[in-house]
Amino acid sequence: MRATAPGADGAARPGRDADGPAADGSAHDGPLPWLVPPPYDASAASLAAHSEAIGQVMVGKARLWLGPFPAPATLPAGFEETALVVPTSGSTGRAKAVALSLAALRASQDATAQLFAADGTAAGSRGHGFWLPLLPPTHIAGVQVLARAHRTGQVLGLPGPALPDPLPDLRGHFDAAAFVELAGPALEQAERAGLPALTSLVPTQLTRLVTGATGDDARARGLLKRFAAVLVGGAATSPDVLARARGQRIAVRTTYGSSETAGGCVYDRLPLPGVRLSVLDPDEAGAGRLRIASPTLALGYLTEGGATDGGVFAETGPEGTDRDGADRAFLTSDLAELGEGGELTVLGRADDVIITGGRKVLPQDVERAIDRSLMLRGLVRGAVVVGVPDPEWGQRVEALVTLEGGADPAEATALVRSALRTSEVPAHMLPKRVHVVAELPLLGIGKVDRAAARRLAGA
Repeated sequence: MRATAPGADGAARPGRDADGPAADGSAHDGPLPWLVPPPYDASAASLAAHSEAIGQVMVGKARLWLGPFPAPATLPAGFEETALVVPTSGSTGRAKAVALSLAALRASQDATAQLFAADGTAAGSRGHGFWLPLLPPTHIAGVQVLARAHRTGQVLGLPGPALPDPLPDLRGHFDAAAFVELAGPALEQAERAGLPALTSLVPTQLTRLVTGATGDDARARGLLKRFAAVLVGGAATSPDVLARARGQRIAVRTTYGSSETAGGCVYDRLPLPGVRLSVLDPDEAGAGRLRIASPTLALGYLTEGGATDGGVFAETGPEGTDRDGADRAFLTSDLAELGEGGELTVLGRADDVIITGGRKVLPQDVERAIDRSLMLRGLVRGAVVVGVPDPEWGQRVEALVTLEGGADPAEATALVRSALRTSEVPAHMLPKRVHVVAELPLLGIGKVDRAAARRLAGA
């Protein structure tokens, strides 16, 4: 791991950068170095290097750069409190760098702990716990797993982070056998430490563990239900998978958030303490762009060359209305509805909406219909719906699917269209063509790359 600070001439050299946060959240009395771990390769040594760097961030001794381009020579005005820079990708798939302060990271960790203490998940440890890291620490979800373990050590006065020793080797295919090998020792160490065991998965990982039929799958489920909480996020999780997990007494908790919110800020559709949700310009059905006001928000985006981009961040009043000098809010790209009790329902991304023949189609609505279709159960493993340019309709609805072993690829279009006709999906939302692919294109940790899917469909 390198500790470097870009100099005024742009060259990286050992040293320190602008002032940053101290361990108690106050201004540091001296500039902080950038830490840049070697590229992550999923080995235990690589995970340890990232954990060490995150530990330095958590005590206010350094900054961690995980951005998609080199760190700027100096931090621009308004970004002096940057403690962590992580990559993110918008709907275009173009990577950006999100700058987060130590205060935002801790606000996220402590809000999660406050919830877990209040609902009994980890009441005896003030909401903190022992974390099994199974996600790469190259995105905010994986970073926060390690950071929460360091926060557990800080709050409870432990000699180090509440992590497995040794850290797991995550190279190779994730399946039930791999989970059993990693989870067993972690649960034993958590029990010896007197801490609840916690972990975080992406939907693909959870699906493999709860739907498999082998002996390893059964053993994996037996271990998974011993975790006090299993966070699942990063992409939508099938309601069927969630129901099966809960039926197997697995304490799965759905999360919603992003790099801009320091990770999950909504658990089981309700905002964490201190987080406020609102919908901007709702339509007649109450759907509109989701806005989040929270102490966990990023400082903004850093762009290559030292510039900034904060256009989706704004000052808000107590009810979420724009007002200078008030709390900051993040305007997401997600269309959402809020229930009477504040429950969040994410409908899809605003820029994913397909306009075909003048009618709007939310691709997630079609995807959910495919997932829930009994006719397609056991035939279609996964699906993503996209809009492809069309000279007559403006856009036409198409789908990419992965099939189970017994399905005939030549019949995919007819199969999917026939199944959806028996559901409540309107005719204009039916995919006009279905493409069979070996794997759906993914972005980040388990999130579908819709831009790549559109390119594949268009080709």
